[in-house]
Amino acid sequence: MAGTVTTRTDRPVSGSVAAGVLAALGAVLVGALAGGDAGPSQLLAVAVTAMVAGIAVTLSSPVVVYAALAFVLGAIPFAVIPGVGPAILVLSLAVWAGVLTHPLAHLRTHALEVSVALLILVSLASVTMSAAGAVHVAEFVKWVIATSLLFPLMRLSRRDLRVVGLTYAVGAAVGGGFSFFLFLFDRSGTMIGLLSPIGYGVAGTIGTTLRFFEAGDTSIVRLTGTYVDPNAAGLFLFLGLMLALALMRGWVRLIAASVIAVALLVSLSRSAIFSVLVAVVVFLIFQKLSTTARFGVLLAGALAVAGAFAVPAVNARIVNSFDSSDRGTSDRADALANFLPSMQGNWWFGRGWGAKEFIDEVAGYEVNYVANTPLLTIYRGGLVVGIVFLVLLGIGVVTAYRSMRTSSWEAGVVGAGFIGFTLVALQLDFPVVTNAAATMMFAIMLAVLARYPDLTERADDVVLDRPVPAGAVHHRTPEVTHG
Repeated sequence: MAGTVTTRTDRPVSGSVAAGVLAALGAVLVGALAGGDAGPSQLLAVAVTAMVAGIAVTLSSPVVVYAALAFVLGAIPFAVIPGVGPAILVLSLAVWAGVLTHPLAHLRTHALEVSVALLILVSLASVTMSAAGAVHVAEFVKWVIATSLLFPLMRLSRRDLRVVGLTYAVGAAVGGGFSFFLFLFDRSGTMIGLLSPIGYGVAGTIGTTLRFFEAGDTSIVRLTGTYVDPNAAGLFLFLGLMLALALMRGWVRLIAASVIAVALLVSLSRSAIFSVLVAVVVFLIFQKLSTTARFGVLLAGALAVAGAFAVPAVNARIVNSFDSSDRGTSDRADALANFLPSMQGNWWFGRGWGAKEFIDEVAGYEVNYVANTPLLTIYRGGLVVGIVFLVLLGIGVVTAYRSMRTSSWEAGVVGAGFIGFTLVALQLDFPVVTNAAATMMFAIMLAVLARYPDLTERADDVVLDRPVPAGAVHHRTPEVTHG
């Protein structure tokens, strides 16, 4: 019909999310088959079948690969493909393959991309000077794979990147819900062995999910589940909560955000909990809101805080944070005091990506290196690497502030979330530096922050087929979509 414009005809975002979830679950099943008691010929058959299927999906519908990575990262970030390696690293390479074998949908370069590229370059210069063996190179390569995920994500169409964000949030809800189930009903902490085919609960690594903190004479269990460590759980769930609020709609948003928030709270991760609190304060101060909406957010936040403090374990955890007798607080203070002496003779190129304290848990505990992301970046890569990382964070904060000055409260959630994460989580914790999965999670956060104004356009959520006046010019050019 003349005068009709159809702006979108590809499949709904929900279909892409579902496909990604199914692909991730299929990868788990393949891992289970490969990790069983099958003989060499059966293992080879499974491996070849999985490889062929993966190549076919990557070439025909790469959005499924993008969503699969996001789901695995949000739900089971430490899953391993038997005989291959960490699932997220394999899927990250598949994402690159999907982007490079299809037309690029987004060509504009963001300042965050430039700063990340510069960070990789100066880090390369650092590792060439500090590497004392193959382990240094191997750790650096893993870090580069995780960090560089930002680049293919920035080339995706707005719809595909939205799928990535939504699927990560779904994964965080699934992972957080499953981890909360283990917290409630797995008193021995061994039920995680159900996921042993994909590397969880394997003898010699992490055989139990039980982690505690001491409150006086009482040991209080913290949520870990598929995130292995409670502080890591807090970081992964923080991004999941941010994306659930910013990208989901209606009752799905309410349920997913509630599940993730409860799991985050039960992790008792102070860095994640305080990041949320600071993000809410920043949101209230800078986001453009009506007086009624601002009062509603303030009231809801006050009720949530009151409810959290009514839980004895949460109350004890938060109150102990300001007590000089708290073990975690004293360890952080000792590590900070030891930072300058530990850097003597290593200021320019750091102590190296493969330093023993980064790859050996016992050595890391004995060294007690600084639990601060910018300072640990300097500790590992040297002063120049640390300065470039600080520039990256500065650009991110400016981008986040601009998001909050828009009329979209969802954009404000992303901006406030990044600022809260930067001001608290990155100052009190370090997995973003030392753990490839956490680094990759941060790359997704940066991509969503840089592209979020595009992701909020309602026209991309539905197929529009509306009549327009004859002779009218439609200026919007649909982006290329994958899948």
